[in-house]
Amino acid sequence: MEFLAQMHPPVVHFAVALIIIGVIFDILGFIFRNDSLKHAGFWTIIVGAVAVWGAAITGHQAEELVEEAVKGTGAYQLLEQHEEFGEILPWIASVLGLFRLFLHFKKHNLLFGLYLIAGIVVAGMIGFQGRIGGKLVYEYGVGVKTFQQQIEKGHYYHEEDED
Repeated sequence: MEFLAQMHPPVVHFAVALIIIGVIFDILGFIFRNDSLKHAGFWTIIVGAVAVWGAAITGHQAEELVEEAVKGTGAYQLLEQHEEFGEILPWIASVLGLFRLFLHFKKHNLLFGLYLIAGIVVAGMIGFQGRIGGKLVYEYGVGVKTFQQQIEKGHYYHEEDED
């Protein structure tokens, strides 16, 4: 399932952005008493919660591809932490999405304030998970093919090479 593993970076960025932006829409909608912003927040959180599941599924496939290669390195413990946290986050995002779904149909300012606190916490958790993933890629090079590997596998193409 290398295809799913390759889809992890775009899917995860989509999920992170949706959850964070959804919470921001809801905060602004709450502060300014703007139903349009709250409506945008609702849909963004719902789609974001689904996207977090996509990030978890593609992340599991990506982890399977790199796990053996990083055993015994400094990246292995970080990868395991990223995996464990990634197994919990979809459930947490789902609870947040269900809470938001409830509030979409049942207007209640006190509960909405509680939801916003939960949303900020969940957005922070997702940001933290993204930081761990970023460390794996940018500090340890996990899942990154080198230029030489791309050439050897025929994945690098340059128009000038046709001459």
